Amino acid sequence: QQTVRRAFTILGIGMHSGEVEAVRVCPAHANEGRYFVRRELPAQTPSDFPAVAGEKRVRASLDNVEEGLRLSMKLSLEGDDDHSVITTEHLLSALEAMGVDDARIEVEGNGEIPILDGSAYDYVYQIGRVGLVAAADPAGGDGQTPRKSFKPSEVVMLTGDNEAFIMFTPGECTKLTYGIDFTYKSRAIGKQWESWTPTEDGEYSDFLARARTFGTMKDVMAYFRAGVLRGGLENSALLANADQWWNPPMMLPNECARHKMLDLIGDLSLMAEPGMAGVPIGHIVAYKANHNMHAEFAKKL
Repeated sequence: QQTVRRAFTILGIGMHSGEVEAVRVCPAHANEGRYFVRRELPAQTPSDFPAVAGEKRVRASLDNVEEGLRLSMKLSLEGDDDHSVITTEHLLSALEAMGVDDARIEVEGNGEIPILDGSAYDYVYQIGRVGLVAAADPAGGDGQTPRKSFKPSEVVMLTGDNEAFIMFTPGECTKLTYGIDFTYKSRAIGKQWESWTPTEDGEYSDFLARARTFGTMKDVMAYFRAGVLRGGLENSALLANADQWWNPPMMLPNECARHKMLDLIGDLSLMAEPGMAGVPIGHIVAYKANHNMHAEFAKKL
């Protein structure tokens, strides 16, 4: 199992709050997994394992997923908003794909992970900058605690509204395929399909990390007026205005489909038990899905 060599901090605007949010990713022991801690003030004496007596940890787990997700993933302890964290998918996607099995994630502000440019690239960059090390075993040992992966042996299917579905097929390697269809909202987004096999198509940092979240200007303004979105816009998302892009250029081919794949990795990372990867070995195909479907599929899987 691996963790970050040392802590790193990122500040940015929260997509929902519109205020400055801070997240600090710290090393963690083997078999602790990935977990969030809400902090009111920065740690006065930062350390590699800055645990606080009596603190409440929100494990990055399906058990903590809130119901009725809208635009992003939200985790909490039995609906306790004082210890909830929101918009976790991009950071968790980067941690899962880059091999950070164990991490303490401190969140300051309103409990929201910064949206940044709408992709996972800044998190990937920081993980690469600080580097990875073997996660220390608190009980001692040689520092080589095994990491395991799920390898389901049966086909699993989940269907949703408007032809949406997610399907898992057993296989010998991890492969993701994602399709979207926004032709009814914007021909600029249109229909897109993308597939990624990490061992064949290149690393996450090159293939997926730069893919930004996306939407139509009409939808974004409706959410903004409703108070759901208070931060971001053209600096943190790829926006389509009718049948034209509001803020080109594209970072990647089929960027929208690739971003949905990025989100899927972050949401599937919640399957991870301590000492295990979240994304299973096999082929997952998703079409017109969302965070709610991702979470329901992960539970069914």
